[in-house]
Amino acid sequence: MNWLKKNNYVTLLLGVTVAFVTYLYITDEKIEQYEQITVQHGDTLWSLADEYRGKMSTQDWVSFVQKENHLFNQLLTAGQTITIPVEKDSVYVVRLSTQEETNSIKVASEQR
Repeated sequence: MNWLKKNNYVTLLLGVTVAFVTYLYITDEKIEQYEQITVQHGDTLWSLADEYRGKMSTQDWVSFVQKENHLFNQLLTAGQTITIPVEKDSVYVVRLSTQEETNSIKVASEQR
């Protein structure tokens, strides 16, 4: 204990490290998996965000999807496949991508 008092910089470094790890834990978006969806005619990143974003803000979700899919703008093309984030323990709906089932939905996850 006396050694820590003599070396204040070690105590300070330890404190800053604990604070930083705590901050990361609190602000973690809890994204553990991703889903690939096929863009349908009329879809925009903003309309998809309303459907899939969970607890993320719309702007954060759109920015995340743009970065993850290397999209330089917000334009999507029908038939394009994009990867979207899925929150831990969330209930979400995924549209089936086959031609016959474009209006069907499938529950992809169950709430625990």
